[in-house]
Amino acid sequence: MSQDEEPITESNRNSYTISEIPSKPFRITMEFPLFFTMLSMSLMITVINNIILYRTCVHSLNHSHEECKIFLSPAKNNMSQELEDEVQSYATFVTMLKTTIESVAPAILSFFLGVWSDTHGRKPLITWPLLGMSVTGGLIVVYSMMEDLGPWWYILTLLPVSLAGGFTVLFTGAYCYMSDVTSTEHRSLRMTILEASVSAGSVIGSLLCPKLIALVGNVYLLLISNTLVVIAYVFTVIYVRESLTGAVQGGLCSVLDLNLVREMFRDCFKKRPNRGRTQILLLAVANSLTIFIFYGLMSLDYMYTREKLHWATKQYTTYSAASTAITFFGSFFGVMLVQKYLRVSDLAFAIIAFLSAIAHYMIKAFAVTTWHMYLSVGIAMFKGLSSPLIRSLLTKILPVVDIAKVFALMGALEGVSPLISPTLFNSLYFATIKIFPGAIYILCSAITAVCVVFLGIVQYYRWRTTSITYENLTPGDSTSS
Repeated sequence: MSQDEEPITESNRNSYTISEIPSKPFRITMEFPLFFTMLSMSLMITVINNIILYRTCVHSLNHSHEECKIFLSPAKNNMSQELEDEVQSYATFVTMLKTTIESVAPAILSFFLGVWSDTHGRKPLITWPLLGMSVTGGLIVVYSMMEDLGPWWYILTLLPVSLAGGFTVLFTGAYCYMSDVTSTEHRSLRMTILEASVSAGSVIGSLLCPKLIALVGNVYLLLISNTLVVIAYVFTVIYVRESLTGAVQGGLCSVLDLNLVREMFRDCFKKRPNRGRTQILLLAVANSLTIFIFYGLMSLDYMYTREKLHWATKQYTTYSAASTAITFFGSFFGVMLVQKYLRVSDLAFAIIAFLSAIAHYMIKAFAVTTWHMYLSVGIAMFKGLSSPLIRSLLTKILPVVDIAKVFALMGALEGVSPLISPTLFNSLYFATIKIFPGAIYILCSAITAVCVVFLGIVQYYRWRTTSITYENLTPGDSTSS
């Protein structure tokens, strides 16, 4: 076992009572539903942003339909920049509330569901959010057809996905499931493949989005998007087997048990040798800060390119697809070649990924032309590796009985992040939109630099780690510990 994989548990006294699925290293499990879910999301998000901008323009700011219809088009004309700024400034408050509503219930549920899944299984953590997304997708289709509804009515469509756990619970369940069904030696690769399936869905969706808008229109595109989520849900229900044998079926009452929260905090914050508790918390927070940035930029990336570079939907989706594709191939190249043959540890490679992300954000902040944006993408080809490598490292150094609890803590932190980051990022963007809209990327660079410091501290502790060997006592041993 390498130093990077040395466990930070005080002993082997805890036995793993959760049975795993028989070894099939490359059996497709979570890759398919996550691919379809992210394909759906990437098709939907630009359309929703455009609809929010359009209905803000018409219903909240009382401009004419003729003036506002440009927001629904994949192309952009030389419309008044003052109108663009006015609409974007108001729409940021809608998107801020949107992200908050999407995050409240998942943040609360995350405190319960990690420990709950150790008894009741991982599959509910996957099927429940997908069902919520399916219902929300149907409501969004209805909303898009009712043109008299203003932008604030869109918030109501988000309640089902929020109450079902959203992406926070979905990804917690997916990573716990992947940890259950993979061996240690294959885990980094399988985590990367899982992330790659997410990236592939985003790439294909971004490429198809402007073409489908022109071909079928916004309403039918939203209907197609929702159909993809329904397919992901049906596939999971029928094909994906529960990873824990002997899992007991549990309902809502079994979820909302405060003892689950106490157990999670007790095991995540207990003292461990070699400053293990500090290492776990620093890794969890660093990973959660990447989600903090993701939610902060989710709605602003598109608006920034409209404001700074005067892009329309077509230019943005092409850039988004190229960005995701480069990250996709960079992740595979990194794990399968760089890490394998150069023997770079998960932790060291995660630090490299964060450093590339800092360069990426700095270039975007000062971009003045299109090629600057593509340069930032090329420099950040390993940026997407930080999260799967951190999660992979945690599964290698934690006792197996604690993995789901730590992932649940990470999910809770990730669930809380969207409650804060949209307010921070939208407020900053609103305050600097006329002066320096790239300020949001300076903030991203600063947050990512904090992640580098955290991982550097973890690396320092791991260098200082003293290997401890435990010997199993046999019945004939006459001494006791």
